[in-house]
Amino acid sequence: MFNYLTYVFQLLQKCHRTRCSPSELAKTYAGFSNEKKTFVHEMGFGALAENVSNYSFSNLIMMELVDSFHIPDNIRTNIGRFKVDATKVGHALGLNGMGGLYRQKMLKKEVSREQYEAADKYRKKSLADLRDMLTQIQLDIEEDITNFKRAFILYVQKAVLCPNNSKPLSPKTLPTILDVTNPRAMNWGRHVYSFLLNGITEMKKKNLKSADGCVFALLIIYFQETHFGMDSAEADAQPPWLVYWKDNILKRRIKYEFENPTVLFSFDCIIPYLNAFLVISVDSGVWHTKLEA
Repeated sequence: MFNYLTYVFQLLQKCHRTRCSPSELAKTYAGFSNEKKTFVHEMGFGALAENVSNYSFSNLIMMELVDSFHIPDNIRTNIGRFKVDATKVGHALGLNGMGGLYRQKMLKKEVSREQYEAADKYRKKSLADLRDMLTQIQLDIEEDITNFKRAFILYVQKAVLCPNNSKPLSPKTLPTILDVTNPRAMNWGRHVYSFLLNGITEMKKKNLKSADGCVFALLIIYFQETHFGMDSAEADAQPPWLVYWKDNILKRRIKYEFENPTVLFSFDCIIPYLNAFLVISVDSGVWHTKLEA
């Protein structure tokens, strides 16, 4: 007789957590005033914030992508390999994928002591702290606008682009707010990809149960290339890719993956039973599971 509890236990032992939470960004951005939304667009995060899905899908599929990611740059599935790089991350999330990183300026000592001190004030901020700051800031004076930019840049990284598994921000994100005069100019595709690659490398090297980084980007890249192909000229295939992959289309594709486990999932023996026997949801990045009666 098939032992459902044993297989469910084995599945949960295999699965990991990710703190990447697109729905967190979607909900926060939806509550912004038009003025705040304008600044988000000016900073280069408009496509991401406007189009990121509010759908809280299971960690399971994103972490299976992590398991399928082979260092340094490709997702291996039962239907082929898919290359991942900084340019594709930028295309997937609607971010700039050209130019240099802000920390290059830091190394060249082009940042003032005042900028260092301003950035350091955010070192111990949590996601909730940053969300509260963004909600409470009134954009009355230039200093308020600067503080909003700094808080949002760190918030979008903590929630989606560069999430980490500790409560405070990752120190690697602080250099991005040293100079907020033109955040759009930073090569965010390379920054996000580098953070993700380091997170997956550390997880596999140390056999951790969680991975830092934007696993959501892997999801969009995988869906895009298996649906459209790598060189599609279709209008829906043009970047930013997450414009197409949202709401009902995203839900249908995720459902397809669960109903056709040999496409991505390696543990296909258990997947057909998940919908009937296991409920998995994500609340602020934390797993909740229960067996249905």
